[in-house]
Amino acid sequence: MNMSVYHLHHPDGFDKRMVEVVEFNIMIKMVKKADPTLVILIALLSIAVAAAFLKGGVALTWQGLTQTGRLLETVWLRLPLGFALGGLVQVLVPRAVIARWLGPASGIKGILIGSYTGIIMAGAPYVMLPVVASLYLAGAGAGPIIALLTGQALLGIQNLIVWQIPFLGIGLPLSKYIVCLFIVPLVGLAGSAVYKLLPRLPDLKPRAESQLSNTSQSEPTEKR
Repeated sequence: MNMSVYHLHHPDGFDKRMVEVVEFNIMIKMVKKADPTLVILIALLSIAVAAAFLKGGVALTWQGLTQTGRLLETVWLRLPLGFALGGLVQVLVPRAVIARWLGPASGIKGILIGSYTGIIMAGAPYVMLPVVASLYLAGAGAGPIIALLTGQALLGIQNLIVWQIPFLGIGLPLSKYIVCLFIVPLVGLAGSAVYKLLPRLPDLKPRAESQLSNTSQSEPTEKR
């Protein structure tokens, strides 16, 4: 049937169909432009809410949201402070310095620096992760960042002195600590190799690469 004839005889149906097609195309474009990490988080949150509702109804779901409010009440001020610290680190530390000491081309030197910098890095995740993310955005390589995260978790001197030794004595924590001094660089090396084998996943790397390319393009101009 000719579409114009269909439009004359069924104008409402034709208009509704066109509107549905347009809305579907808009939705597809929005999904493509959306941050993949944000989409994953929303999907996981939706699944968790649905599971809580199916398990305990509105009461259990509301209990979970109440716990969320209490957690937010505890960390609401620390989160923006951690983000501010991460932003200042990214501005204050030159990208050229980060690329030279922690960049993808830094090799074993960058992995060792990342591994043992974790010894003096102490703080909750909402303090440390913005700093680590800022280093990553500024051009640090995957291996040094993986080593830094592992070293902060396994070699943090504050965790050793304040928590482990008082509860477990000296022998057990110190034995673990000495072994981890050798393990953390190996984790950085292995993590770097695995990262290169994985397909491109939704993370901060594309933004880091774009910033590095902009920096490399601006350097010749500045030299002139």
